[in-house]
Amino acid sequence: MLTKLSNSKFLIPAMAFLVVLATGAGFYISLKQSQNRQERSEVSQGLFWPNPKQIKDFSSEDHNGNIFGSKQINGKWSFIFFGYTNCPDICPITMSVMVDVYRNLTTEFDDIQTIFVTVDPERDTKEKLSSYVNFFDKNFIGLNGEPENKNSLVRQIGIAYFSNKEKDNYLVDHSASIFVIDPKMRLIAKLSPPHQLEKIIDQFKNIKRFVDEKG
Repeated sequence: MLTKLSNSKFLIPAMAFLVVLATGAGFYISLKQSQNRQERSEVSQGLFWPNPKQIKDFSSEDHNGNIFGSKQINGKWSFIFFGYTNCPDICPITMSVMVDVYRNLTTEFDDIQTIFVTVDPERDTKEKLSSYVNFFDKNFIGLNGEPENKNSLVRQIGIAYFSNKEKDNYLVDHSASIFVIDPKMRLIAKLSPPHQLEKIIDQFKNIKRFVDEKG
């Protein structure tokens, strides 16, 4: 009788401990699954995976008059925005955000570049483009290649734009998204507006981590 009481005295706390342990393990597993789902959701936003488009060889001219093509994006993470220097709102706002993004990320990564591609090459001369990108950051790159060229970035990425050139001081309707090309020259992601510093940095780091793991 005493032996049974003694055994039960130790058995009840042991069972209680196992219940608590099982409950804790179940909560931890549930929490990790929730975190993984959230992480996958954050990564998947705008991600072109598992079939990112391979960027083909192209040739353009940068704001310094130098040839800019595949060699200049190979091995780098490229943030690409399409706009024009006479844009009254979307372009200057986005470029201002990209200044903060670029300066933040380059403190941690050495393979980041920001590229502004004009969709208004008739007005955006080399001199005008140079003045524009240098105003934001002297490391930014401005491209003034003809959008209609077969392998231009405009055509490869599929950027739609429209302008009524019959009017003086015409505006150009264009995409407000930022596109990301990875070091293997793959179109990896589209970052949709509204553009905010913390949001873009978080998206990029999640995307980079995901791509580095997948190879």
